[in-house]
Amino acid sequence: MGLAKTALITGANRGIGQQVARVLATQGWDVLVGSRDRKKGDATAARLRKDTGGRLRAVELDVTSDASVATAAQKLRDGAIRIDALVNNAGVYGATTRGPGGVERTLETNFFGPLRVTLGVLPLLRDGATITNVTSGLGSLDNLDATHRRLLADPALTRDTLVDAIREFVRDGGTGWGADAYGVSKAALDALSRVLARELAPRQIRVNSTCPGWVRTDMGGRNAPRSVEQGAASVLFGVTTTETGGVFRDGKRIR
Repeated sequence: MGLAKTALITGANRGIGQQVARVLATQGWDVLVGSRDRKKGDATAARLRKDTGGRLRAVELDVTSDASVATAAQKLRDGAIRIDALVNNAGVYGATTRGPGGVERTLETNFFGPLRVTLGVLPLLRDGATITNVTSGLGSLDNLDATHRRLLADPALTRDTLVDAIREFVRDGGTGWGADAYGVSKAALDALSRVLARELAPRQIRVNSTCPGWVRTDMGGRNAPRSVEQGAASVLFGVTTTETGGVFRDGKRIR
């Protein structure tokens, strides 16, 4: 029998991330429950261990903090942990992003967060691993103005060019792209998935964006049409797919 695979999931103490952790633990994965709040992460890991009989433990991880990501990566390295699947699930939306600093917080969490975590744990990823970036239909390129739609769709787009463009968007107060900060953050994340897929192809690391749809979570609200289980199933496709560089919903490529 082979060794169990290991998955790191950010924002895994609730909602879609918690359900992804539950399913993978049930399937025999070792699951690292990434949570900005260590106590909440510990509580989630303990509850899921009881529910699934699986192997889960919390990792304190604030995706907006270089120091937090570096500390988490060092602890995993010290524990000789190798990662087979990274799920960049942590995100913000709605009331929590309004007001002063909302644009910066949205982009720091939803775009720079996945980039920061990916680069931080890249030395720990096994060749052939998967990176799944959780996106949204609101990140459709159709929601952007023509100039920025062309920018993000450009097959020759580089990571540096993308990062510079998003930093400029933040400096401009989140205006000028034809969409709000959340939509831009997810459109940029989809472009990042494509760029990273190209960069990491020599290591056979597959990188995709997966859209859970509008889900009944704290973020999505009670009126959302999809269950947490449905949303998580859509995300889980990215963990094992042989595809790379795409945007998927319910296992179907949408971009």
